[in-house]
Amino acid sequence: MSASKSARGTTSSLPAKKTILAKLTSYQSKPTDETFPELPDILIWVRMILGVFYGISLGLRNQVGWVGMLFALNVTTMLPTVYVSAFLGADPENFKQGLTFVGVPNAMATCLLVWIIVFTYQHEDEESAFARAVVQKVADTVTNSGKEEEIIGGSEADGGASTATAETPGEGAAAPAEDTEF
Repeated sequence: MSASKSARGTTSSLPAKKTILAKLTSYQSKPTDETFPELPDILIWVRMILGVFYGISLGLRNQVGWVGMLFALNVTTMLPTVYVSAFLGADPENFKQGLTFVGVPNAMATCLLVWIIVFTYQHEDEESAFARAVVQKVADTVTNSGKEEEIIGGSEADGGASTATAETPGEGAAAPAEDTEF
């Protein structure tokens, strides 16, 4: 007897999922906030999935620049919007959240994150060479900063008498020749 109750319990949850899928795939069903309240949440997830796939595509194609972001915005905004309006026949104004831009910032952030991860993974050697160059530059700057002060500021042992000062033109420095071009 308990087996039949559990069987009934599992079958009662299946139609709920099927109805959401049925609502999502019904041509010209004209859903509203009352008939299909899950539609904004579904659109958020669809846009996130589109963002992930488009981010992978951008990374694998080694796309750089603002054009990739512009097309990502188009893909994550327009494809679901066209599907909802043309296939489902929904009016975005019938929903409290609105359907046009719901989930677009999340999808764009996901796309950008995935794009950066895939692109960086493909250019691991260049990224590590850049990191080494940055570390070397910082180390050179830190180690040379004390020497520059010593050269410019003079030695403290002689009381600063041997300081080398940088003179600007007009303050005692020799003016450049007239025919010298920079």
